[in-house]
This record gives sequence, C-alpha cells and structure tokens, in this order.
Amino acid sequence: MSGGQIVPIALRRFDTSQPWGFKLQGGSDVGCPIHVAQVQPKSISGKSGLQNGDLILRIGETDMQKATHQQARNEMIRAGNDVDLVVQRGGVAVKQTPQPEPEEEKETFQDVTPKTYKVLEKELPQAEATGARPASIFDRRKQDRTAYTKADKSGYMKTYGQQ
Repeated sequence: MSGGQIVPIALRRFDTSQPWGFKLQGGSDVGCPIHVAQVQPKSISGKSGLQNGDLILRIGETDMQKATHQQARNEMIRAGNDVDLVVQRGGVAVKQTPQPEPEEEKETFQDVTPKTYKVLEKELPQAEATGARPASIFDRRKQDRTAYTKADKSGYMKTYGQQ
C-alpha cells in the first residue's frame, strides 16, 4: 500500500431517498481493495471531498482492509444517514471517465413560419392597396364556422367527428 494522505470524510444526508453519489468497488472476494470508483461532483460525497480512487480504510468503526464487497455495502447501509469514512487519497489508480467536451453552440432549431403568418404576408399588400384589413376567421358569421367548433346547448365544445 502506498503512503497516500489519510483523510476522514463525513457524509450526512436528510433521508435515504438522497443517494450518496459514489460507486464502491473492490473487496477481498474479488482480490482488489475496497475503493471509490466514481464520484458525482455535485452529490453529497462529491461536496464532502470524496474523490475517485480513494481507498476506503474504515466505514464507521469497521476496518475495511480485509472486508468483502458485500460487507462494505452492509456497513454503509448499517451506518444509515450519517456515514464516517476514513480514506487514503490516491490509494487505487482509477480509470478516469472522459468528460464530454462542450460543443460549439449551434442553432438547432428550424426556421418555422406559421401558415397564418404566410397568409397574412400574402394578403397584407393587397389589403393596404385597397384600404381594407386582411382577412380573419372572425370575419365569418358564426353559422359559417365549421361544425366541430360549435358548442352544443350545454356549453361544451363537441369533439371532432362527434354528432
């Protein structure tokens, strides 16, 4: 074991619905020391200072150097919402997950012109020339509007196709 810095980490959460935000790997059953494989930066563990590659020496008062993976998981569960870890910085070399490089801001939206706007653009020059206003659906008499927009006697609108 290399001589990395020994650091106490205190993890606290309000209830079990909040995840700790790190992946635990290793154990004597798989022939690898128990360590932190991945930490979510904005999680409880990330904000508490836990780092990728930290070797877990103790969970609470239980020594983890010869523990199996299942024993380590059980100890985390047993600790509840207040977990005290003792870790060794850089105790295990962990493959860093590549962070996606930010892409250039591209315009991903199509230039969409509504049909009513297109009709208005077409009719507006004619309306200005004659001094009238452009056509509107409200220019029609109420009886001329389509049947599926008419309200029945109860005041409810009929659905399309309903008689």
